[in-house]
Amino acid sequence: MVKVTGPMMSMAASGALANTIVFASWKGRPYVRERVIPSNPKSDPQTGRRAMFKFLSQAWSSIAAGNQAQFQDLADQIVASPFNAYLRYNLQAWHNFLPPTDEMPPAKIGTPTDNALDSAAWEENRIKLEISGSMENDKWGIVIFAKLAGAVTPAVGNTILVLPDTTVVTHYEYWTPPETGDWHFNSRTFADDGVMAAAGGAQNSGAP
Repeated sequence: MVKVTGPMMSMAASGALANTIVFASWKGRPYVRERVIPSNPKSDPQTGRRAMFKFLSQAWSSIAAGNQAQFQDLADQIVASPFNAYLRYNLQAWHNFLPPTDEMPPAKIGTPTDNALDSAAWEENRIKLEISGSMENDKWGIVIFAKLAGAVTPAVGNTILVLPDTTVVTHYEYWTPPETGDWHFNSRTFADDGVMAAAGGAQNSGAP
């Protein structure tokens, strides 16, 4: 970073010049730096990981204290809190497209709900997703996958939403896609002990 005085022969300057350098100020001091375009911060894998991170972060407070305490041994190993251990374990699992768990070690005997997508349809600039099922079982979360123009394969990179799976009564979720077109969807539910259901509810939105 280079400090400058009277940038651009003026009292102040801000913004980019020729997509090469950027003028700005920090704590009242003007400076100029090279313009750097970051690597895609919204790439598909990043979006899928962020969706799971959001779900896990919000779910922690509703996990029984006894289950939270089960992450203490892992927390001691990595010198972190049980919450951070829970996040680390589950995000590493999700990186390999394995479902999360709220207990340690995961029993992997649960039965996820049979919730699935029943329809997907454009409503102005967003898509309305209809979800329903019949068996609640060991409900915890549901993952929604999407791909533009073509059948979608359930994968971290195709994940758009990870949501609490709270009811099998017909309900709706809304998603605003990055571009218009015929989006294809699928879903998978997962139980709270590390079991994921088979993909179900393949749907497509049609053109807007």
